[in-house]
Amino acid sequence: MGERAAMRKDWALIALVICLCFLLSSTGYLSWLYHAMSLPLPVSVEFLTMVCGYLMQAAGLALYLFVLRKPMRDNTWQLLLSALTAHLLVLAPATLSTSSSLVLVCGCLANVFYGLIQGYYLELLCTHVGAEHRGTAFGCGYGASTLLTWLLSLSVGGALARGVPCLACCLVMSVGVVVLTRPAKALFDNEERAPKPDNQPQPLDYITLSLVCAAIVLGSLVKTAGFAFPAADLSSGVNLEFSRILYGVGLVAAGLASDRDRRFGLVLCGLSLVMPFLMLALSGAGASGIPLWVLGYLLTGIYVLFGVLLTVDLAAEAGLPYLAGLGMLLRHVGDALGTSLHLALADKPVALIVVTAVLFVATAMVFLQLYLHMFAPKPEPEPVSPKQQEQARFERFAATHGLSARERDVLRLVLTEKTNAEIAGELFVSERTVKFHMTNLLKKTGCKTRLEILSCYAEETA
Repeated sequence: MGERAAMRKDWALIALVICLCFLLSSTGYLSWLYHAMSLPLPVSVEFLTMVCGYLMQAAGLALYLFVLRKPMRDNTWQLLLSALTAHLLVLAPATLSTSSSLVLVCGCLANVFYGLIQGYYLELLCTHVGAEHRGTAFGCGYGASTLLTWLLSLSVGGALARGVPCLACCLVMSVGVVVLTRPAKALFDNEERAPKPDNQPQPLDYITLSLVCAAIVLGSLVKTAGFAFPAADLSSGVNLEFSRILYGVGLVAAGLASDRDRRFGLVLCGLSLVMPFLMLALSGAGASGIPLWVLGYLLTGIYVLFGVLLTVDLAAEAGLPYLAGLGMLLRHVGDALGTSLHLALADKPVALIVVTAVLFVATAMVFLQLYLHMFAPKPEPEPVSPKQQEQARFERFAATHGLSARERDVLRLVLTEKTNAEIAGELFVSERTVKFHMTNLLKKTGCKTRLEILSCYAEETA
């Protein structure tokens, strides 16, 4: 099977891995959220889950990307198994304990270990899925998990399984991840067997990387500042599991569009940044509950996919797959900052709108620069004349053989089949001097006669 065929075959497996990993995290995260809502906490539920939780996931991704990935290069699957095991161990007290402090600490630790899991499957996406399928694999994986989360919630009367049933579900999902990733282990840990991209790795484009990082952080901040998914809505009838289905719809739509043309994905991503203003306008007009959650998750799905996809593509092109999770890390940081801003200005709507508008303008400028840098038509190079082409070939030949300036002058005339006497007349030197330079010229090119020089030049500059 060819390398590209192998990558096409692998993308379905990676999509399943992503689906099951996100389903695992969703089940644990939402169960932690529901349990935290039933306890007296020293902080608000939004701050705990959407600030502390997201920052802990970012910390887990940073741990994977910059600390553990390189020393664990040959044991990455063992790192995944350790993260899955630790995730289950701390999830138990996070969803069962009646101690607020224990729930807070263990819930945050569970998010750290989930960040490690994210780093693993995003690197798989980078190394084993071709660019033409990455958006679809990621979007369908996440999208399918949101649907499965809702279906799972139906079995317990519309709310996600909690307590011991939740832990049992997470255990089954963890085993499923292990089973699914076992075939990928041989590919992932053995670089010789891993499918290789068509193109050789290119130097990392730091301008593009800087613009992408700024766009992800600013966009996430703006997006979350307008609507931070208030926990109070859950108590007033919003079905979180059902609302998240639209998150999956946005992810799948953006994935398909991005795989068709990355420009479509970037345009959709930019348009989704109107979300905070829609949220603020609709909430100000009296809308609340499910409509806001549905719209919020739909636009969030569009934004999340392309932010992740940009850094995965950059990591693949540069041959640095361990950086694939950088986009997800930055998104978590931006979401945490946006939620903090929303909570700080929740009782000051005018100030929130002004700050969000300023951030939106900055984000729009970054997106415009990113679009121009990535997709703006490059100026066509000026046509090169035959004379210029010949001069370039001559210079390459002379540089290859280390010819001096005078030896180049002699070679140029030898190529026109001038005799020593004619060359001496052209250069205003004696024939003895010409013969001296000819001797050096023959020695440096490894030729014995003028005819060999002509033949050698023709072959090397063809």
